[in-house]
Amino acid sequence: MARRVVQDAHVAVEASCGTAARYRNMDRDWEDLAALDGAPVTQPSLFVGGGLDASTTWPAGAIEAYPVTLPGLVSSHVLDGCGHWIQQERPDEVNRLLTEWPAAL
Repeated sequence: MARRVVQDAHVAVEASCGTAARYRNMDRDWEDLAALDGAPVTQPSLFVGGGLDASTTWPAGAIEAYPVTLPGLVSSHVLDGCGHWIQQERPDEVNRLLTEWPAAL
């Protein structure tokens, strides 16, 4: 009986954790999207990242390449002193950027 409870709890946690599923599927994305490798994203886009977030600072070369890889980039912002959870750390600033962005289209 205890084993079944643990399994049910595990399934409940896994089912509620889309982020974990996202990371488990990364290899499949490379396979499924191979034909698009190197293709620019031309849709209008906005980038907002935290200056203290490794996912912003680690791929700095990718961010520098945005004029080529994201020719539809309308606006790019790195929030100084902000980490990974920008919407929690700077809700007013992030909301302002998100609500002002459509006007720039």
